Amino acid sequence: MSTDEKSVPPAPVPSDDTPGEAMTRGELQDRAIRGALWTLVHVAVMLPLAFAVNIVVARVLGVVDYGRLAYLSTVLALVLTTIDLGVGTGLVQFGSKAHAAGRFSEVRHMLQAAQGYKMLVGVPVVGTAVLLLIDADPVLTVIALVFGVLVPLTFSGAGDALAIENKTAQNAQAAMVVNLVAQVLVVVASTTVGTADAIWAVRLVAAGLGAVAYLYFVAPMYRRVLLRPRLRRFPPGFWAFALPAGAAGLVEAFVSSRSEVLVLTWMSEPEAAGVFALAIGLGVHLFAPAQSLLGPLVPAISGLREVDHEAVARALGRALRASSTATAGVVAAATPAFALLVPTIYGAEFSAVPPVLVVLSVAGGLLVMAGPLKAFLMARLKGTWLLWANLACLVVDVGLTVALIRPLGVWAAVLGNATAAVLLFSGLLILEARSLDLPVRRALAMVQPFLLGAAISVLTWWGVDAVGAPPVPSAVVAAVLGLGLFVGAVRLTRSGLTPADADAVARSVPARVRAVAVPLLRVVSASRA
Repeated sequence: MSTDEKSVPPAPVPSDDTPGEAMTRGELQDRAIRGALWTLVHVAVMLPLAFAVNIVVARVLGVVDYGRLAYLSTVLALVLTTIDLGVGTGLVQFGSKAHAAGRFSEVRHMLQAAQGYKMLVGVPVVGTAVLLLIDADPVLTVIALVFGVLVPLTFSGAGDALAIENKTAQNAQAAMVVNLVAQVLVVVASTTVGTADAIWAVRLVAAGLGAVAYLYFVAPMYRRVLLRPRLRRFPPGFWAFALPAGAAGLVEAFVSSRSEVLVLTWMSEPEAAGVFALAIGLGVHLFAPAQSLLGPLVPAISGLREVDHEAVARALGRALRASSTATAGVVAAATPAFALLVPTIYGAEFSAVPPVLVVLSVAGGLLVMAGPLKAFLMARLKGTWLLWANLACLVVDVGLTVALIRPLGVWAAVLGNATAAVLLFSGLLILEARSLDLPVRRALAMVQPFLLGAAISVLTWWGVDAVGAPPVPSAVVAAVLGLGLFVGAVRLTRSGLTPADADAVARSVPARVRAVAVPLLRVVSASRA
């Protein structure tokens, strides 16, 4: 061994408590891709099961009690979002940047501070709100307080830590097991007790226990501080971002969740609440595969801005093309098919759902595509902008619902939801396009596939339904016709994915499925003039 070789000290090996190297762009991309793929596997496994369980629940409860179940779930979700005050959002944004840059001590400090806030402030406040807002059996109320409030707030930091570490793959693996247990418990509760309140309580128990499972995947250096919560100061600028972002998240929860169910319930429209709840719930199931691919973008984009700002514009274009193409395929093919099957699957009580599902599916597609735009906006720490955008949409949504509910019934809520979705997506698209000096017309061209898919969905459902054929053959025809028209429209207009987009996605999928994925990607991609 030469003298020079002897003089070189060995490279230090970072421990759990000492900072290592900053993450590179390639590492961020690889983790985002693995997270997207595992999340897609989770969806592929759990979506059919969740769909089947939802059929059991709807048939057991009926339209009115199904609305009651949606009401209970929505109230607790909104209370938890309210008390969060943007701490979770700020933690993921600031923590992802610090973790990607190798500033691990900062991450530990923020995790401990956030967990201290949730335990010492969140638990008593949320518990009091549950007692005031939810009228349920005393035993079920205690279950809600323990598994819907105490346990989730005690261990919710584990999910934030996984997002900070870009461990969305492990997050999806744990979620798959948790959801499997939850669905089994829901079926047991539905077939034995058969009440909305009991099913709601069982879901809380499964979700609460699942929150503990995520701790297993958290790095030891972060797990230790999560189990030792303390009230500590957050870094400079944290609250300036978190409070507007938290308010924006709360307003968004009203806009994009089943908040219309609250309005319909409070205004004594229980049947309309049940119809709306089932329609929007089916929309969530339909878009779950597309949503699963977009979820890992949030921490990845935050890290990307920190380590390679020049790549952000290219990432936005690819995200828009991918999200619009994926959601458009669902809207064009799956939506009309499911709409034709609803009365057969769920029963005559839900015969008013199909047209509502078609419209809410289009609106839901816009909200799915807004997800990447929100990730880019939040990566710029523009939580206040998102707050005002969501607030404007909420005013429109609730205003239209309340003003028109007497003459229009459930369609007042549908109109409010759809209008808010259009305003939110278009506003975010313009903001991000201008921030990257991208012409708005060019940005709109990137989402052209969705516009085509939405038009095809409505026309396909209306045309096939007008024929009056049996439901199952009609659904098959609608799916094939909608998908065929969409693929033809994409290729005719030369929209959809670019060849570079298709190649990037193909490289990210496992080798075993690449032979199937590549031809499918080529079908919805075309060279630009």
